[in-house]
Amino acid sequence: MQIIWNQEAAERLKNSHTVLELETFEVRGAPVTTYCVLSADQIPLEELLMLGNYTELHAGFVKAMKENDYKLCKDISEHLLGKFSGELDSFYEIILEKLKV
Repeated sequence: MQIIWNQEAAERLKNSHTVLELETFEVRGAPVTTYCVLSADQIPLEELLMLGNYTELHAGFVKAMKENDYKLCKDISEHLLGKFSGELDSFYEIILEKLKV
């Protein structure tokens, strides 16, 4: 998994990679969104048919995270852990830990 900070690059990469929004941070007074970039070889063949569904679930997780909705994040994460070859598992776990406080 690669992490990028450039929205224009994320948009360009969507044509050839799976690009998932992660967190938005404030840098020098401006919001900067991070994205996870996964290549096709990082996604197991058996997940490809469901990739659109997992991507939508991930977007729901990020939305719930922005709304500080711990319960919804927890519920969604149960369906996402292990997906995307487990590349995002630590992200989900860290966010759940942050929201739990």
